[in-house]
Amino acid sequence: MAEQKMAKEQLEKDKSTTSKKMEDLEKKLAEATTDCKSDIQKQIDDVKRQEEEWRKKEAELEEKERLAPWNVDTIGHEAFSTSRINKITDKKPVPKKTDEEDSKDMGTFFQENESLLERLGSLKGGCKATEIFLAEHPHMASDYSANWLTIEALNAAIVEDEPKMKTMAEQCIIIQYLIELSKSLNAVPTNTSIQKQFFKKFEAADPSYMKHYHDEVKAFEDRLRTRAQTKREAAMEEVENEERAKRIEASPGGLDPQEVFEELPEEMRKCFESHDIEALKGLAQVMDEEVFKFHFDRCIASGLWVPGKADEEEEEEEAVASTSNDSAAN
Repeated sequence: MAEQKMAKEQLEKDKSTTSKKMEDLEKKLAEATTDCKSDIQKQIDDVKRQEEEWRKKEAELEEKERLAPWNVDTIGHEAFSTSRINKITDKKPVPKKTDEEDSKDMGTFFQENESLLERLGSLKGGCKATEIFLAEHPHMASDYSANWLTIEALNAAIVEDEPKMKTMAEQCIIIQYLIELSKSLNAVPTNTSIQKQFFKKFEAADPSYMKHYHDEVKAFEDRLRTRAQTKREAAMEEVENEERAKRIEASPGGLDPQEVFEELPEEMRKCFESHDIEALKGLAQVMDEEVFKFHFDRCIASGLWVPGKADEEEEEEEAVASTSNDSAAN
């Protein structure tokens, strides 16, 4: 930046010297005799060629300045005069808020700027759209805006609304870049001069800077997707745990009927799936008695099998038959 400034100052001096020389030669040409005019005209032609060189040099310097990487040193010293920056720097630091105060202020900001936040989060067209929006609402260049955009971008990612998430993610990165610039200049991001210079440099940024910017946006989107997946899995697990607790609470013996069903031997599971009681009775005759009893008792405890009147009558008939057999034997 300092080198460019020196080159620009030297160019201005050279242009001024050449311009004065041209004026002197033109006066001499007007007053010269015919014999001298040829030599003076050659000098004028040389000066004109020099002026053309200065114009090319000036254009090169302007192009270099326009395409200079965006950073604290090249952000635009004409717009941010020394006196202005000093004025901002000399301000007493704002007392640090407690977490409770910051949370309260953020909630108030969200409430008071709800419609503007929604507009900011729906802006399409990248940086240009943000520039137009902030020109009307400079106070929206805030950490709170970036926080709101992050929260809503995550919510969009959770419900897998990809277009909405991508739009909000890009707007969030733009606001964060602007905030970082203002911090580096000891200024506030709501300063309209800061905002104008930021967007001016952003618009003229070289390809390498824009690649870094787009990589940053993509990385943020990837982080949002990963976090959203974790949130979805946690929510599903919470729902499953709640449903399991309800099933256990409703069961007569404190067992989860779904888990009991999934742990049944395949033959028993098919009987329950088809509600085929006769097939279940037949299975009881051929399956290992202890295995069948273990799983059947769990079915009763979980509520998968509810003993009815028919079961009670069958048990009574078996008991009577057993008693009769005992009497006959005696």
